[in-house]
Amino acid sequence: MRLSPLLALPVLVFLALALGYPLVRVLLLGLGEGLGETLRNPYYWGRLGWSLEYGLASSLLTTLLALPLAYAFRYRFPGREALLSLSTVPFVLPTLVVALGFLALAGPRGLLGLNLQGTPWILLWAAVFYNLGLVLRLLVVLLPSLETPLAAARTLGASPWRAYLRVGIPLLAPGLLAGGGLTFLYTFSSFGLPLVLGGQRYATLEVEIYSLLSYRLAFPEATALALAQLMVSAGVTLLYLWVQARLALSLGTGTGPKALPHLRAWGLSLILGLWFALLYAPLLALLVKALQNPSAFIAVWSSDDFTPAGEALWNTLRFAGLTLLLAFPIGFLYAYAVWRGEGLHPRRAGPRWLDLTGMLPLLVSPVLVGLGYLLTYPQLSGSLLLLIAAYALLSYPLLSRALLPALRAMPKSVLEAARTLGAGPWRRLWRVEWPLLQPALRSGAALSLAAVIGEFGATLILRRPEWTTLSLAIYERLGRPGATPFAEALALSVLLGLLAGGVFYLLDRGRGAVG
Repeated sequence: MRLSPLLALPVLVFLALALGYPLVRVLLLGLGEGLGETLRNPYYWGRLGWSLEYGLASSLLTTLLALPLAYAFRYRFPGREALLSLSTVPFVLPTLVVALGFLALAGPRGLLGLNLQGTPWILLWAAVFYNLGLVLRLLVVLLPSLETPLAAARTLGASPWRAYLRVGIPLLAPGLLAGGGLTFLYTFSSFGLPLVLGGQRYATLEVEIYSLLSYRLAFPEATALALAQLMVSAGVTLLYLWVQARLALSLGTGTGPKALPHLRAWGLSLILGLWFALLYAPLLALLVKALQNPSAFIAVWSSDDFTPAGEALWNTLRFAGLTLLLAFPIGFLYAYAVWRGEGLHPRRAGPRWLDLTGMLPLLVSPVLVGLGYLLTYPQLSGSLLLLIAAYALLSYPLLSRALLPALRAMPKSVLEAARTLGAGPWRRLWRVEWPLLQPALRSGAALSLAAVIGEFGATLILRRPEWTTLSLAIYERLGRPGATPFAEALALSVLLGLLAGGVFYLLDRGRGAVG
């Protein structure tokens, strides 16, 4: 196999225009006149401090909760696979849907009668809601390989829980670091949840950047804060990669989940079911509160004060479709180029460099992307091209990350047989590789579409009034006081959640082949 430059070239050109150049413009402005003023302002240091606290506290809380859950998932019990699937639900839910769910449960009009809006507790709960499934899935992958060292600890007299604490948890360090690092990055740079749930006191850097742009047009200060956020995110990412390389362990293979006596298995199933019901109670609260005012489901389609649901739905669907037309070939070429490069020199820097470069969009916030576009392409301001480019930039890595494991898992014997029979690279791609990749392509497309359907940050920066999506239509109504706008926001949140979940379910039915 050879890594053809033609495969990677379109991705690198797109990254240079859609990420590299705008990011450089932002950084240069942030290093200029805005940097000194920002560094002298204690208020901005407070925003940075809270963002760090929020990221660290969320990471610590999520990993601490994931450890006992991972221990429980060592065993086989009724509903185990269903609960694991349930843990991934937050990944396809738009931010505003989750935010409305928490308001429906613990907001000013919440079912609990306890208003947690504007407190750090609701933000931490939301962070656990989003990230617990991610950390749990990372740990569950490692669980079978722990059985041999845990059995050895048991033979030395350790109790099951002591063996897990003293032997299992250190061996889970790579998964813990991966999950904790990703949780920190997601929460440190989060936007939608702090904007809706946190209030001004608990605004993250991302929210402050948006406020500076929207209300003061303070580009120098906003870019200086964006530079600080990017430096922290890059530093944490590099540290995470370094530690992962040092602590990565080869534990071999193991057996599947361990059997339990019948009654204990059902008891464990009941306990975990109640735990997940408590964790995901905001989703149920969202549905309950929305159904308390069924007329809102009709009113949103013919609203005179806000964007009607039909217009917002049409914008959401057409933007998602246009984005997929761009993100699909970019994501495929990126994954295919990395795989072809690994096939020849898996340990050389070339494939690793290309792999990391293609992942850069996941480290940059949507608000920062929107800011970079406004600075770099002012002549295209208000152009649909910028919005679609931002969507594609933020969504193509999801498609490629779903595709890469499937490419790496393709049987080499089949590819060698096709080569022996005289099939060239393009013919092998079309007749052999492409059919084998269909489940992974559907899974990646589902992730990309779900991300675009619920995208909020970049849309808020680059929007035009006639481009209002379902997310922006919800935010419109949240900006108005009163019970009627809130009821309409709840109704639209149910619609948006069903749309994102439905798209993901219809396309991702073959995810088991992704690996």
